[in-house]
Amino acid sequence: MISNEAMNNALIKELCSGRQLMETKQYVRELSCAKEAESLRGTTTAALGKVVAVIPSHEYFLIRNKYGEDAWHDRGFIKNFQKFHPELSPNKA
Repeated sequence: MISNEAMNNALIKELCSGRQLMETKQYVRELSCAKEAESLRGTTTAALGKVVAVIPSHEYFLIRNKYGEDAWHDRGFIKNFQKFHPELSPNKA
């Protein structure tokens, strides 16, 4: 059993940094998208074609703000994204 003092110290440490919470949230988002990407592997849709990436919305907007809106329309950018995040890439671009 953890003592109240140890819990308070852990809480204060967590509140000061908050980094672990952010990393855990990102991990959960990526895990969810990886599961979705796995279910979409090898499939196509009639209206949109094949899915080439499943990206958590938080990361999508961070990347869009950093590289611009047109980055997601660049085939080279998407191939590079797929290279570094194969778990989020159900089909090749």
